[in-house]
Amino acid sequence: MHKPVPTEESVGYIIHEVAKAFRRRFEEEVKVHDLTLPQMRALGELVRKGGVSQVSLAGAIDADPMTLKGILDRLEKRGLVRRQQDPSDSRAKVVHVTEAGEALFRTAKSVGVEIQNEAIEGLSEAELTAVSQSLVHIRNNLSRAAAAQKEVV
Repeated sequence: MHKPVPTEESVGYIIHEVAKAFRRRFEEEVKVHDLTLPQMRALGELVRKGGVSQVSLAGAIDADPMTLKGILDRLEKRGLVRRQQDPSDSRAKVVHVTEAGEALFRTAKSVGVEIQNEAIEGLSEAELTAVSQSLVHIRNNLSRAAAAQKEVV
C-alpha cells in the first residue's frame, strides 16, 4: 500500500484546506444573520431530528457539553431554540428548534448551497461523482478504523 508523506499535495492536507475554506467562507456569508457554523450545525440537527437531548446534540455536532451550552444559550436568547425538561430524566434537557430557528436554518442552508455550487463550478458530472465517491470512501475507511480502535480500548 502506498503511504504518502504529508505534503501540500496530500489528500489529508487538501481535505483540511478545502474544509477550512468552506468554513471560513460560510461564516463570512452568514455573519449578516449573526450565525456561526456550530450554531448552524446545531440548528440543522434539530431540524432533521426534532427534539433531542443536549447530550445527543453535543455528540451529533461533535461539541463538548460546555461548548454546546454556550451555543444553545445564544440560540435560545434569540428565540431560535427552546429547551425543556426531559420527561424521562429530570436531570436532562430536550432541545427543540422554533419556527424562527427553522427559517434561519433554511436561509443559511441556501447560502451553503450557493457556496458549494461556486466551489464545484467547472467540474464535470463525472468529476463531481468521482470526488464525492472518493470522499465517501475515505470517510468510511476512517470511520471503520476509529470503530476498530474503540473496540481495542
